Parts: sequence; structure tokens; C-alpha cells
Amino acid sequence: MANIASPEKIARRRQDILDAAIDIFAEKGFHASGIADIATRLGIGHGTVYRYYKNKRDIFNEILNLLLSEMSTVVQQDPPNTNSLAEYQQQLERIADRLIAIFRERPQLARIAFYESYGVDADISDAVNRIQELFAEFTAYYLQNGISKAFLRSEMNTAIAAQLVTAMLMETVKHVALNDFSDEQIEPWRHEILRLMIGGLSR
Repeated sequence: MANIASPEKIARRRQDILDAAIDIFAEKGFHASGIADIATRLGIGHGTVYRYYKNKRDIFNEILNLLLSEMSTVVQQDPPNTNSLAEYQQQLERIADRLIAIFRERPQLARIAFYESYGVDADISDAVNRIQELFAEFTAYYLQNGISKAFLRSEMNTAIAAQLVTAMLMETVKHVALNDFSDEQIEPWRHEILRLMIGGLSR
């Protein structure tokens, strides 16, 4: 009888391959990396990798899906229902801290998202841009909530403001993760971005 792996074992092996690929892509770059590098890192045969993923592009796509899922979770945990500027500032602090935590725990993801992904091909670049656009769309909902409750500027162009807020957050995340900042080094960045955002958005 054939030895059929359990769903749990399949999921675990896929995750092992994904984790190894994240490290390899961050270290060597997408184009210089191969399935052989991932297999060697895990001590398995090349064929084993191909049982779970079609090719390294398939693995890269899965990494981006993981990133999108984690970033979506950040905002879904904190719906746009604050009732005052003070509450909104606290919400921004939580969202910023959670975003920073994703990339601090795995700085390789920052290198992949902000550097390697733009050198793969146009489709991957578009996918990464779409992740940031989706985050900006979520941000726009928070801004619209603030306007409707009269604690953010009523004349604000929420689409543009959301793009700018997202850009500031992403730049902070990138800088913090890639420079391996300590908590003390992160705090001034966190403080300044929140001051800029609140000062520019509030009435």
C-alpha cells in the first residue's frame, strides 16, 4: 500500500519549504536562488520540493500570499469604528506596532517585499503594489470613519491621504526591519510618523 502523507504532514512540509525559501531568497535574491538551494537547506531531494510546489515562482507567490494574509489580519483586528481623535491615534499605534512586528520577527520578508519582488517580473511587481493598494484601501475606511464622526478634516481627499499614510508606514516598516532596530531605536520613528499623521489629518 502506498504511504500517503497526512494533511498535517503535507502542511508542515509546505511550511518548511516556504520558510527555507524565504531565507534563501532574502540571502541570494530570487534569480540567483534555485530549488536546489532550498532542498539543500532542508536536507531533502529536489523532487520532494516539486511535490509541493511547481517551481520557485510558485513558492514566491505563496510568500506574497502569506504577506498579504498577515497584513490583512493586522487591519481586520482593528475595525474602523473609533469615535475620537485620541481613540484613532491609539488605533494607529496598534496597527503600526503590529505591522512592524511582522517584519521584525522575519526581516527577510521585508527584503523580499521591498527589494527582491521588484526584480522578478512585472506580474510579481504588480502583486506587491496591489498589497500596498489594498492596505491603502483599508486605511481610507479609517479616514472616512473619522470624517463622518467629525474628528478628521472634512475636506480631506481620503484616497490620496490613504496612499500617503500607507507610504509612510511602509517606509518605517522597511527601515526598522532591514536595520534590525532595537525597541529604543524604533520609538522615535514610531513617534514621528504618528505625529505627522495625526497632525496632518486632524481638524
